[in-house]
Amino acid sequence: MPVFRLLFRSKTLILLFILCLLDAVCTDIGLRLHYIQEANPIIRRFYEWHLITYYIVKLIFPVVLMMMHPYIRQKTWVKPCLTLTVIVYATINAYHVVWLTYGLTLAGSP
Repeated sequence: MPVFRLLFRSKTLILLFILCLLDAVCTDIGLRLHYIQEANPIIRRFYEWHLITYYIVKLIFPVVLMMMHPYIRQKTWVKPCLTLTVIVYATINAYHVVWLTYGLTLAGSP
């Protein structure tokens, strides 16, 4: 279990992982319900190829960052970049909530 302890030391990285997971799930739901289209052509290819690959690709960034964090956390640029990344993913997730709510509201209308 020391690996898990090492990965989950930073609350910001845990939040980033959760936001990335929510982004992947909401995008998957939106694609399945035909509410959205994947704008990134590379991610679209992974999604069309295999769903498991899509999720792995979407979640690999925060996992690798969690593994690298103990070695790079002392660098002055790490914390501001990590904070900015969390803000960007939080904004993306807020956007997902908006279109998902809008789409489900329209789907429930007569």
